[in-house]
Amino acid sequence: MKDRGAPYQAHNLLTLARRLFSWVIDQHVYGLETSPCDRLKPKAIIGPKAARTRIFTDREWRAFWNATGATPYPYGPLFRVLALTGQRRSEVAEARWREFDLAAKLWTIPPQRMKSAAAHVVPLTAPVVAILESLPRFDGGDYLCTSTGGAKPIRGFNRAKHALDAKMLAELGELAPFVIHDIRRSVRTGLSALPVPDLIRELVIGHTKPGLHKIYDQHAYIDEKRHALELWAARLQSIVAPPPGNVIAMAKTGRSADVR
Repeated sequence: MKDRGAPYQAHNLLTLARRLFSWVIDQHVYGLETSPCDRLKPKAIIGPKAARTRIFTDREWRAFWNATGATPYPYGPLFRVLALTGQRRSEVAEARWREFDLAAKLWTIPPQRMKSAAAHVVPLTAPVVAILESLPRFDGGDYLCTSTGGAKPIRGFNRAKHALDAKMLAELGELAPFVIHDIRRSVRTGLSALPVPDLIRELVIGHTKPGLHKIYDQHAYIDEKRHALELWAARLQSIVAPPPGNVIAMAKTGRSADVR
């Protein structure tokens, strides 16, 4: 991964390898007493782990929206839900219909699917509901994004991501590399430009409450999260489909004009 220019993924892979071998040793049944990762120093063999900072510009958001609109189910709708909610790729890709209450416009992600191991409630804005209502349903299972008749969620993203890149590149002429997780960071950054408290911005994307908030503040903030996501949906709409200009230059006549 390092050689192909993916140092961030290389760091993640080494972390997973460490966990795997630690688990194997703890089982005391495989005859392994030391981990082959023990003497590996990530910084020495991969380099420092630089935090990712890639976010979309307005032009890239427009290209993304146009590209996803031309991308068929299941990936096109999935990418758009990511852009409207800021949730993680796995949380959207593995979503099941049983998690949604469309009448109440709420999506409850169960704790076993959350990094925080706590249930996460995502208020659904009108654009997200419209996407959900457009999706097919299958008799073989209740996964939203599936190529197996609902029995299993989609797993592979490489081909869809390459196709997305190609569509965006064709519109933009040039495109800096990005990964799917950068969509989530772009949403979170966009929330910071809106009149939304920082705590709500973090809760929207499923981060846990800081410090003693986790213990003493058990308010769910559903209405506040809904307001934040509605503001973001409106902001995203203004970026990807800006309204036509409504300012008309008028000739100076020396007298007041009646503008209707």
